[in-house]
Amino acid sequence: MTTRTAAVLGCVLALGLATGCGGGDTASGGAAPAAAAAPAAQAGPPATLKQLAERTGCKKPQVQTEADELRQGVCKTGKGQYTVTTFASDDGKAAWLEEAKKWGGNYLVGTRWVIAGNDPAVLQSFSEKVGGVLEATAP
Repeated sequence: MTTRTAAVLGCVLALGLATGCGGGDTASGGAAPAAAAAPAAQAGPPATLKQLAERTGCKKPQVQTEADELRQGVCKTGKGQYTVTTFASDDGKAAWLEEAKKWGGNYLVGTRWVIAGNDPAVLQSFSEKVGGVLEATAP
């Protein structure tokens, strides 16, 4: 699948969710309630490393990995140190996260990105700014 095809498919799916197409109770003549409650953060492309870093208060992430499949940078702020990783694909994110969780830790997981840090309270505060779901694992 080409990048253009994937982008078009993503836009079509996002449009369907936003308009309530493809399921739900149409007998009442309205859109499904879940479609109306979908957050705007799900629309558009995933956030970049720079965008995630800025939204969490990190002005200049120290980029450690710059590869086709992922970008990773370390942020040091008044809230502590954490790692921001963005991925080229959902499969890449899933594989990375599966491997990382073997070591334990706290992860804020979003659309093709992960923020990893020691303090789950800090990651939870980031979720208010960037979204995502907090996941914690023991080694």
